[in-house]
Amino acid sequence: MQDLIRRLYADARSVLARGNGQSTTEYAMAVGLIALGCVAGEAAIATSVNQIFVVTANTILNGIAAH
Repeated sequence: MQDLIRRLYADARSVLARGNGQSTTEYAMAVGLIALGCVAGEAAIATSVNQIFVVTANTILNGIAAH
């Protein structure tokens, strides 16, 4: 695990040392925006999936109660 952390640290230092700070910042902002979109989309999908589960559970319970 420490080896992985050392490699990540070395990679981060080399990226920052190249002087591409502006492009690195732009990539970070793009990744952040994509992540924000994924979280927002996940919330919308979770609501839909929850409604499907509620309808399915009610259908099963109504079927059991009818017998």
